[in-house]
Amino acid sequence: MAIFSDWLRGHPHSQSPHARERISIAMSRLPNVLERELVAHQKTLEQKISDQGPKHLRVDPHLLGLAIRELSAERGIICAHTHQATGARPWYANARHPPEVVQPKLDTLAPLYAQVSIGNFSNLIGDALELVVFKALQSLNEAKPHLAFDGAFDLSSPKNSQGRYKKIEPSNTISGHSTTKRADFILYGFPRGPICIECKNYREWIYPDHHIITELIKKSIELQTTPLLIARRIHYTTLTNFLEPADIIAHQSYYQYYPADKQELVKKLRHKRSLGFSDIRATEEPDTRTLKFFHENLQKISDSMAERFRRNQSALEDYINEDINLAQVYNAIGSPAAGNWVDFDSTS
Repeated sequence: MAIFSDWLRGHPHSQSPHARERISIAMSRLPNVLERELVAHQKTLEQKISDQGPKHLRVDPHLLGLAIRELSAERGIICAHTHQATGARPWYANARHPPEVVQPKLDTLAPLYAQVSIGNFSNLIGDALELVVFKALQSLNEAKPHLAFDGAFDLSSPKNSQGRYKKIEPSNTISGHSTTKRADFILYGFPRGPICIECKNYREWIYPDHHIITELIKKSIELQTTPLLIARRIHYTTLTNFLEPADIIAHQSYYQYYPADKQELVKKLRHKRSLGFSDIRATEEPDTRTLKFFHENLQKISDSMAERFRRNQSALEDYINEDINLAQVYNAIGSPAAGNWVDFDSTS
């Protein structure tokens, strides 16, 4: 196992033997990956080390972030580069490669990453997952007409000048209950009430303290609905320590969806010697797994989770109002992490 710097030894995430083992694995893998890639953004490193590779060698993003800091700021084994296309966002390379060697590839990768991470493109990515969910809900409603939903896209008209279909937003008032923020969709027809659906097509993994969870809880409580979060990757501690004991329904898409008309761009992003985002799909059609979730799995769990979510509502409302912190809400909802909580604020 690697010998850590004083900084890393003192970090709260490195205190357990398991965490130290995973950080050591990341520190071993990082120089090898960078030797092959020459230069890479942290999101590429997460794809290569957190999402891919033999399962026993995968390292969660928050621990990978510590390994990057240890090898760069603390040891100087890897170094950070910047590019005008992506501003202050760091790109990493092995320190033995001088800037003039790194620069040609960085000149190719940085503008490509800027194209999909800066400006309006994030809206197109957000729409892509919502379109996938919209079509899954259409399929569900066709099979079971009593399961109606609110929120839609006007697919009969062409996309606008920004490349977006017109979105018909769901109501922000249900049976006299209102929220200041809208859900992506509301699904009706369940005995225990509607489901408030939130779609987040992020590359980042969703950790327990992510703001989208508190926002979803707030909307769901205000509308008196059951929350459902759909995202590419949800960290296992988020699922087991928070969402499951709080009875917040979750579905991992495992893919990051892009608009169907971005096939050529997706080919460039997916290429293993480019950004290497191999999980991207240029489609607006739901895959078999997501269809099964809506047609089968959701209906098996929705009513029981709705009932328990309402029992947890008081504690969750205290949490979103900042009357209690995450550790305290874990205790209140009977989380497996009660009394053994880790703060993920400084994970990236």
